[in-house]
Amino acid sequence: MSKIKSFIGRRREPILFLLILLAAMAVRLVMFGSHPAGLNQDEASIGYDAWSLLHYGIDRKGYTLPVQLAAWGSGQNVLYAYLSMPFIALFGLNVFSVRIVNLLFSLVTVVAVYFVVRRWKGIKTGFIAMALVAAAPWNIMLARWGLESNLFPAMFTLAIWMLLKAIDKPRFLYLAAVILALSLYSYGSAYLVITLFSLACFIYFIVKKRVPLRQLIFGALIYIVLSIPIYLFMIVNVFGLDGIQLGVLSIPRLYGNRIEAQSGTTAFGFFSNFYKNVIEQTDKYFRNAIAFYGCFYVISLPFWLFGVYKCIRSHDSFDFIVLSALVSSLLLFCYYNDPNINRVNAVYMPLILLTAVGLGDFAESKRRLAAVAAAYLMSFAGFCVRYFREDYRTAIANEFFVGLGEAIEAADELSQGTQTVHITHNVNMPYIYTLFYTQTPPDEFIATVHYTNPGSMFEDVASFCNYSFNTDGAANGESGIYIMENSSMNEVASKTSDIRSYGNYIVAVIH
Repeated sequence: MSKIKSFIGRRREPILFLLILLAAMAVRLVMFGSHPAGLNQDEASIGYDAWSLLHYGIDRKGYTLPVQLAAWGSGQNVLYAYLSMPFIALFGLNVFSVRIVNLLFSLVTVVAVYFVVRRWKGIKTGFIAMALVAAAPWNIMLARWGLESNLFPAMFTLAIWMLLKAIDKPRFLYLAAVILALSLYSYGSAYLVITLFSLACFIYFIVKKRVPLRQLIFGALIYIVLSIPIYLFMIVNVFGLDGIQLGVLSIPRLYGNRIEAQSGTTAFGFFSNFYKNVIEQTDKYFRNAIAFYGCFYVISLPFWLFGVYKCIRSHDSFDFIVLSALVSSLLLFCYYNDPNINRVNAVYMPLILLTAVGLGDFAESKRRLAAVAAAYLMSFAGFCVRYFREDYRTAIANEFFVGLGEAIEAADELSQGTQTVHITHNVNMPYIYTLFYTQTPPDEFIATVHYTNPGSMFEDVASFCNYSFNTDGAANGESGIYIMENSSMNEVASKTSDIRSYGNYIVAVIH
C-alpha cells in the first residue's frame, strides 16, 4: 500500500490530468452521434458542401475553394467544412463525420486551458481551469453536434495559448498568428473579436517588449497574408461589389448578411444581452443550454467576478491577454440584437479562465477547495442526469428533425430516381437534408434547382431533380412518394396502405 501511495504521490499531476481528460471524453462520447438524434440544418449544410468540395471541387453554388460558403444565400463559415473533409473522406458523409471536428476541438480546449493557466497561475489553478472546461455544459453540448460557428471558441483558446507561449519561446508567435488568422474563417463574430484582440496584443507586445520586434513583425505579416482573403470578402459584401476569383480561390458576393441584418443595439440592449447570456447563461434553444445549469454553471458568477478583480490588479501577460479576450468578446453584446448563445460564444472561454483564477485564489485552504469541488461535482452530476434523461433527449431531438434522414433514404430507394418524391416543407430548409442524404452531385443540383425566392438571404428551394418540397397533392390522392410528419398519418391513411414510419416522419406511397 505504501508503494502505491508513493507511486501516486510522485505522479499526482499526470494522474489527475488523465482523470479529468477521461471524464471529459466520457461525457462527450456517450451516445455521440445519437444524442442529439437527427441532424440540424446547419450541420447538413456544412457537411454537404464539405462533401461537394472534397469530391467535385465546388460547393452547392458552384464556387471553387470559397473563403465563405454561399450556402443559403447569406453565407456559412468555411473553416469547419475544410477541417471536416478528411473525416468525410475516411468515414463517408454521415452524422459522425460532420460532428467529429467539434468533438475533437472541444477536447483540445480541455487540454489547452490547463497549460494556459498552469504556467501563469500555478498547477492547482491549472487543474481548476481544466476541470471547469471539462464539466462546462456549454462546452459539452457544443462538442456533440456540428454547428460550424462553435469551432470559434476553440480557435480563440488556442490563439491565447500560443500568444502566452510566445512570451517564453517567441517562435510560437508565428503559430499564434496562423491560428488568429484562421479564426476569421470560423465565424462572423470573429471579424470583430479577433481583429480587436490581435491589435490589442500587438500593441501590448510592442510597449512591454515581451516579444522581440523581429518576430512580432513577421507574425503580423503572417496574420495579414492569411487574413487578406476574408477581409476582401468583407469589403466585397459590405460595399456590394462583385465577387472575386483569385485563381482557384473564390470570394463570393452574398445575397444578404445575417450579421448585418441583426446588428446594432442600445445601452439597455447591451445589459439585457449580458444578463441573459452571462448571468442567466441561457437562451430559448434546448440545444444550447439547460435552465438552472447554464453554460458554465450559475454558481460561477462570484468567482469569475473575483477573477476579473484579481486580473485587473495584476500586471502580468496572462491577465492582459485574457482580459483583452473578454473585452473584445463582450463588444458582441453591443453588436447583436438579442443574440443567442452561439452568436456570442467567444465570451465563454475568457469567462471560464477568469472563473478558474477566482477559484484558485478563493480555495486557498483544503476545506474551501473541497467545498467548492463538491458544489461543482453536484452541479455536474445534476446536469449529466438532466442532459441524458429521456425527456430531454426527446425535446432536443425535435430541434434536429429526428427520422427525416432515414425517411429521405427510404423514399429515395423507392423512387429509383424516376418517381417524384414530395417532402414536407414544415422543416427548416428541407432541400439540404435531401442533398445530404441522397448525396446528389452539386452540378446536378445547380442544373435542376428551382427557387421560390431567388437572390434572397435565405433562398427557398421549390424543387430539384425528382424532389419537390410540397406535399399538398397527398390530400387529393395524387400519385407519388410523400415524406410527411407523423401528424399527417390520418390525412393519407385513406389514400394508401403503404405507409412507413421513421422517427417523427412517415413515407407514404400513393399510386
